[in-house]
Order: sequence, then structure tokens, then C-alpha cells
Amino acid sequence: MIFLVLLVFQLAITESIKVAESYWTLKPNELVVDEDMVKYGNKVLVPLMCGEAFEGQDIVWRRESGEQLQERGNRVLVTVEERQGGRYTCHSPNGSVLNHTLVLIRWPYRKIIKEAPEKGYIHCSTNNYSGSFQCSWTWDEKRDGKVVHIKAVRSHSGGNVSCSLNSSGHSISCQDHEYCPYSEELEHINLTIFFRSKYVVETYYQRFQISDIVRPDLVQINEKNDSLELQYPDTWNLPFSYFPLTFQVKEIRCRKKCDCNSSHHRSSKVNLTQDQHWPLKKGVTVCVRAQDDLCNSTWSEWTQYKRNKNRTRKNKKKRHRKEE
Repeated sequence: MIFLVLLVFQLAITESIKVAESYWTLKPNELVVDEDMVKYGNKVLVPLMCGEAFEGQDIVWRRESGEQLQERGNRVLVTVEERQGGRYTCHSPNGSVLNHTLVLIRWPYRKIIKEAPEKGYIHCSTNNYSGSFQCSWTWDEKRDGKVVHIKAVRSHSGGNVSCSLNSSGHSISCQDHEYCPYSEELEHINLTIFFRSKYVVETYYQRFQISDIVRPDLVQINEKNDSLELQYPDTWNLPFSYFPLTFQVKEIRCRKKCDCNSSHHRSSKVNLTQDQHWPLKKGVTVCVRAQDDLCNSTWSEWTQYKRNKNRTRKNKKKRHRKEE
């Protein structure tokens, strides 16, 4: 009842300034207000509370600048201007600090990190079906940003997914502790990352299954008896019969440096195979990459192989000496 009277009184004073209707707790003592300039204008009133234990007491409020607010009591309304949050502390009449609240603003624009072509704002991937995955992003040079909160849950059960920010500040590493690679993945992972720049918070959301983001590591290629052995990456799941890979192979003829990603080289058609042996032809560069055979996930990076000419000459000399 007291808070209602205070609200009516302050609304009469502020006239056109409206009270924020959408706000939520990011972390303890951190309040996020959803900014809607069309609805509120460039100012909005934000309700703050010192604590349930201080109801009815004479509480003094201060901004982080040290400025004392005119409003007093356990519950007050503070005026927040566009994208300008702040830290507010509540004190007892003798000056003792009782509590504090950091007010942040969430606005609908995306400015703290950059959007990458085809990858979006946040790119998530994993090199196998162990339940671990990594997500990365690129900071905007004009913003001094940081990650303030990470939330990762399974769509229905919630699950047990933990994430940690890597030391570079450009990526996170996550582990689904209840993930089983031998059973069908029925639920999605809902990932939300909260980025902060000064008093502005932006939220970025990703929804995926492990099978959507799996990307094998590089295929290993060994030469043996004028043929190539295409070996599964060491990081891929065992047994290979249960986690089969499909290889994409193309042969390129180029005089100088070959680029497996280029479409300008003279090359044979792209071949798909599960056979781990490939004939090696003279003067041909072989490009190989792999994909999970059971789902349409991302291809690995290309592994490039070309027979060393000097090595071939040495082998010929050795054979010639033996014949002598």
C-alpha cells in the first residue's frame, strides 16, 4: 500500500515519465530494464528495493556519484535516461551501506559483437559426439564489451550443461554432462549469452543439437604403395562402424600453389566415398574432407596431399642402385 501511494505521488510529479513494465534480475543485485523508447520516451522510472528486512524504515539512497536522492524509504522509483543505467546504494540514516543495485538497460539493437556472413553473431561447433562444444564471436572495435552471464539448458529437461568463458574473452567452452552419444538426441540446447558494454546489455540466443554443429577435424592422409590411406581424425568417436564418416575427394592439377577451396583449378568431379583407400596419380594434388555420414552436418576443413617430387627422385635413385 505504501509503495502504491509513493508510485501515484511520483507519477504526478514526473507527469509524462512512465514506470518500466518490463525488468528482470540478471544476477543478484543486477536489474535489467527492457528499453522501449517508442513506449517510454528517453526516460523511464525504475522501481528499486533495498531489501525485505528494511520495510518501513527510513532508508537513504545514493547514486554511484555520491549524489543523494530525494526519495527515501525501502522502495523508491529512480529516473533512468536512455542507455544510462547506474549503481544505486541504500543506507541507514547513520550512513551504513545496507545494499546496492546495479541498473542495466537492455536495448533491441545489436552493436556489441559483429555479425559474420553465414555464421551469424555466435558460431557454435564441436569435433565429435562427446557432449562438449565451443561457441565464438567477434567483438565490435567501437564497443568495450564483456560477457556477464551464460545460460545453457536443454529445451525440456533443463539438463546439466555447464559453460565457462575462455581466457581470450572471445569464446566459451561448454559440456553437456548428461549427453549420451549412443542414444537419439531428442532435445535442443538453448544457449543465451548476455553481453555488456557500460550500462547496456544485449542478449544473443542460439538453439541447436550436437548433431547440428558437429564438424570433424582434419582427415589424416598417409601414402602407402602408390595409394593414399584416408584416416579418421584422432578426435572422432569410436567405434568408427557406429560413427561412420563420408569422405569427399577431389583431384586438382595446378602448376603452383593449389587451393582446395578454389573453383578455378582444373579438377575432376567431386567424389564421395567411405573407402579409406584412394589411388595416387602422378602430378595430381588430392583434397580430402569428411562429414558425418548419418547427418547433414558441416564438412571438415580440406586436407591437401601432393607427392613430393624430390622424394620420388630419391626413390628412383635407390631402386637404380639396387638394380646395379
